[in-house]
Amino acid sequence: MAITLTQVDILTALVHGIISFFSPCAIPLIPSFIALLVSEKGMRSIYRILGFFVGLSATFSVLGAMSGSIGILMDRLIMRYVAGSLILLMAVLFLFQVQIFKIRSFNLYRFKSGGFVSGLAIGVGIGLVWIPCASPVLASILVLASTKGSALKGGLMLFVYSLGISIPFLSIGGIVAKVFTKVSFKKPLFEQILKYLSAVLLFAIGFLVLVGKLFV
Repeated sequence: MAITLTQVDILTALVHGIISFFSPCAIPLIPSFIALLVSEKGMRSIYRILGFFVGLSATFSVLGAMSGSIGILMDRLIMRYVAGSLILLMAVLFLFQVQIFKIRSFNLYRFKSGGFVSGLAIGVGIGLVWIPCASPVLASILVLASTKGSALKGGLMLFVYSLGISIPFLSIGGIVAKVFTKVSFKKPLFEQILKYLSAVLLFAIGFLVLVGKLFV
């Protein structure tokens, strides 16, 4: 029997990743991350970016697989209520910008040169940086991954989540960071609106899980 994710699962994970990309504490760091990532030229630069993608995806996929494995141990009905309630809690924590996970700082610039392996280290490092910045959102998708009752499904969900971060990061990351930096000084309300919209999305997901409309 093939192990697959539904379109709803994929869309939900992708939305969580996009919300994480727009985390206020991560956006100011994006220009320096991008500069670090494209510090090489030619094929080495391509290998470096590929390594970044693998490292970032692997970091979150491992977390997803662990969450999926935990879900095997719980009754489905109990898991639904627990998952829905936790996601609603995560929405509140995100609204008040509460960090659940804290990662000790480390120096990524030691990997300012090199190819695939260096890019891999940067991908893992940036993934760890994003964990505290988007911790309520990450916790929410990890809870959803645990409801799948499968390490593979959980890993796949968090892989899609990582796409929600890496695709905009590699395509429009620099532009978004510049726009948000300029806007933040003139219109802090814009950041607040984005925060409220993201919290509403998390509330909606939590409610749908709780009533059994987003629980497979």
